[in-house]
Amino acid sequence: MPLKDLINQKKNWRSVYRWGDTEKPIDTTIEKHIAHFRHLLGIEKNEALLPLNANAYQDVKLAKRSRLTRLSLKEIIRIVGSENVDIDDFSRVKHSFGKYYGDIVRLRMGNVQAPPDAVVYPRTEQEIEKIVKYCHAKKIAIVPWGGGTSVTRALEATKGGIALNMARNFHDVLSLNTQDSTVTVEAGILGPDLEKYLNEKGYTCGHFPQSFEFASVGGWIAARGAGQASTGYGRIEDIVVGFTVVTPAGKIVCGNYPAASVGPDIRHFILGSEGTLGVITRVTLRIRKFNAANTVMQSFMFKSFEGAVEAMRTMMQSEIYPPHFFRISDPEETDGALGMKGKDKGITGWVLDLLGFKKNSRSLMYAIFEGDRAQAKLGAKTLKKLAKKYGGMSLGTYATRKWLEQRYSSAYMRDPMMDSGIRIDTLETSVHYSRLIELWKAVREYIKADGQTLCLTHISHTYETGANLYFIFVSPMLEKDELNRFEKFHKGIIDTFLSHGGTLSHHHGVGRLGAHALSKQHSPTALAAWLAVKKSLDPKNIMNPGALIF
Repeated sequence: MPLKDLINQKKNWRSVYRWGDTEKPIDTTIEKHIAHFRHLLGIEKNEALLPLNANAYQDVKLAKRSRLTRLSLKEIIRIVGSENVDIDDFSRVKHSFGKYYGDIVRLRMGNVQAPPDAVVYPRTEQEIEKIVKYCHAKKIAIVPWGGGTSVTRALEATKGGIALNMARNFHDVLSLNTQDSTVTVEAGILGPDLEKYLNEKGYTCGHFPQSFEFASVGGWIAARGAGQASTGYGRIEDIVVGFTVVTPAGKIVCGNYPAASVGPDIRHFILGSEGTLGVITRVTLRIRKFNAANTVMQSFMFKSFEGAVEAMRTMMQSEIYPPHFFRISDPEETDGALGMKGKDKGITGWVLDLLGFKKNSRSLMYAIFEGDRAQAKLGAKTLKKLAKKYGGMSLGTYATRKWLEQRYSSAYMRDPMMDSGIRIDTLETSVHYSRLIELWKAVREYIKADGQTLCLTHISHTYETGANLYFIFVSPMLEKDELNRFEKFHKGIIDTFLSHGGTLSHHHGVGRLGAHALSKQHSPTALAAWLAVKKSLDPKNIMNPGALIF
């Protein structure tokens, strides 16, 4: 059977773990990129591949049958309708994991230890309230599900129960208030649908995580995420106005005012709670005017990462309107990007070297200013002066435009890379400027200790006080015990973050992956307060049990 036909079979394992749109043709340039990574890793073309996709085109089958009683299943069907409840193996496996590297390895091995017992697709907030009430009474676990893009093991049904899929039926725009600059939506709406609606009305949400195409608004809040333009538009906690959450203890309606001083803000317990306190049902977001014609793009090459970081810090502390999108690639990521496009050789490579922008030290900066035309021009003028001050050379708009072309499609590279025996995953943190270079060096030293791992790093979210560091690590898969050895390596990166002033996570969240380190991030009293809120809202621990500290 042709490969295209095999991929498009809807019930095979590859359809479960493949990223994004399973009908989307594979980009032919990916083969070129894989060849480039093989060259950098020193992997010979004829080297045998690890058998981690042997089940790819087999029908999905589970050893564990649904544990829901016939009576419970009947009651859930009574609430949402039989067409909105799935107990087949494929649906349950599809809702067993997110998109963390370890998730994909497990699925490629057919190793699904914690599937939900059923997948439920509610249509209304009233149905969600009834489901939560029933599951609370019967002690049936609930894992709220949006687009399934979590990379923190936040979606595993360790206690069985139901995966509550919010995206299939619960995705309407409820109201647009242009006078207040707000939009209210059902929590299952995906990023592209919301942005298309707003753009047609002359507005933008401004929240563009790399998972944007497949992530839900409720998921943005549950993970406390940040989009690629967060430097200008803010993180999700800056964009959200208010929301409704259905908890086992009852419904919470919070926010929905411009500002208030009415005691502690319950929103900040829900933000980042990853489904452990309740189900986010409707969300009101702040919106901005969409002025694409005013966009100003810039890109610069610096002689060092340190110089680029200083220029970024000075721009953020200048009190001038910052770029909405502001990014720096470190030398290894910069050289990797140049190498993939063949710009490290020939006349381009020669000129860069001649001007002092040497391989293994040069760093690319990308910037996009949006909004008011005068503000965008002022910001761009200021950044250009600062870049020059710190040794940066303007590259016009080219590098930024090229980056934008692949801002979402690059996620499609992981599956064929894994087919080729190449491991690729990411971790991210945030740190004050005073310790940023220290942390960057320490993490790189840890990641590259084996001598055969690439470490591509960038800053993609920045503030007046510090920035995030996003590490992409690439290496050959190990022949023996790939999963356990990788997860030990992964924990070591997190420990390095914490020992050098970094956070456990900047915008991916914690899930089950980083839960072991939460006690290093929060004081015992803070964790006790968190547990008290959990006990109050979810006394029987049915909401995503096992995630975070619960």
